[in-house]
Amino acid sequence: MSRPHRADGFVAFFRRYVQTWVHALATAALTLFGTLTFVHRLFAVVAIAAYVLPPVALYLTRSGDLPEQSAADRPSDREGETPTSATSTTAAGSGSTPSGRSRADEDRTRTGDRGRSTGGDGRAQAQSRSDSGSSDATGSDSSDATGSGSSDATEPHWTTAATPVDDPLHDVVVGAGSYAVGDGGTVLADEGDGWRVALADGPGAASNALRGVDAVADGGVWFAGDGGAVGRLDPTTGRHVDHSAPAGDTTNLTGLAVAGTDGAETVLLADGSGRVRRGRWRDGETAWTEPVTPGSGSSLVGVVLVDESVGYVCDTNDAVFKTTDGGERFARVGPVGASGTLTDVAATTSTDPVVAADDGVLHRFDGTRWTPTRLDDDAVHAVALDARDGDERDGAGGGGDVDGVACGAGGRIYERSAGTSDWTPLATPATSPLSGVALDGVDAVAVGADGTVVERVTDSG
Repeated sequence: MSRPHRADGFVAFFRRYVQTWVHALATAALTLFGTLTFVHRLFAVVAIAAYVLPPVALYLTRSGDLPEQSAADRPSDREGETPTSATSTTAAGSGSTPSGRSRADEDRTRTGDRGRSTGGDGRAQAQSRSDSGSSDATGSDSSDATGSGSSDATEPHWTTAATPVDDPLHDVVVGAGSYAVGDGGTVLADEGDGWRVALADGPGAASNALRGVDAVADGGVWFAGDGGAVGRLDPTTGRHVDHSAPAGDTTNLTGLAVAGTDGAETVLLADGSGRVRRGRWRDGETAWTEPVTPGSGSSLVGVVLVDESVGYVCDTNDAVFKTTDGGERFARVGPVGASGTLTDVAATTSTDPVVAADDGVLHRFDGTRWTPTRLDDDAVHAVALDARDGDERDGAGGGGDVDGVACGAGGRIYERSAGTSDWTPLATPATSPLSGVALDGVDAVAVGADGTVVERVTDSG
């Protein structure tokens, strides 16, 4: 079961400490004395002490207070001035998601390692920290992220967010609020003021791991996982209802997808036995159909609903299946021909379906053939596509607009710029594997091991 850290504990302190010049100096000392071990092995002791003692001493003697951050980590003096605009529906890890995410300024003293400014659509925008190769010019308040001197430029980048848990997170959805799920039945929520625990031990208080989360615009947030755990959270009231063991079935659920509108929601549950069960939520009651097995019974690892009728699932046996009747029947649109094992599927009404594999390759279906694109030599765990159509997307995100995001091993992110077929690998501050991702054009969120959350945000210069 996930346990929240105290906000003033050593873990929160250390997350802030790694952004300071003291940590940078200690790291340099560790490297220097480490290289001298060939002279004498005792230099190893000196190297470790040089790295470990500073944070311990600061924590014990300064009560968690830290030296002032470097200029690159301090919030802009012009915080909140430059607006950006982006509204959309998202595709997250294993499903399509709602639109209209609104986020307020995040309290710098709570997160400790970044300031944020608020764009014109109300979304909190993180301050300068680009690990994708771009950096702010220092010493000039008017310089943009590329150093061109323009105060109107924006530079999207990925930054870590503070979370109250350190257990693995498996999936995420972005909409009017952001929601992530993970081990111990944890449901995290960020409704504009930072990530908090919305549900600590699952819909049935059984602490079963949750594997998938999805939501509908202006409607409920659904999640599912081990032991047949299923729940629905009402974002307006914060209350949840337990829908676990649908029709008495406690099979481990590997993912879920939701489509429809508030009060008229269609839910697809995918399980480890290769089955899909369809549910219809109406006026607080859910009616479940008997499950269908699209393929050979291999575990389903990805599920997405484009709308209430069209959706896709993929399994560990190189197969992808499409439904056009909301999950009552499926037709095979594979085999994909992947050398690795499939890990996720994403699709929208205006883009071709894409599947990810654990050999670092994405495969795109054009209605006839699957075409591979290698992103990495390591596993790609999840992929999301922007659900907006071309008219909605044009001009919505400036130069930072993307229509595809994938994530995988080592905290790596891959982006596809809107209107192109090229995927670009990007570094993030995270080093833990990322297992779920959600996208809404300019901004996106990915989650993974150790309670990791990384967010794609846009600086205001």
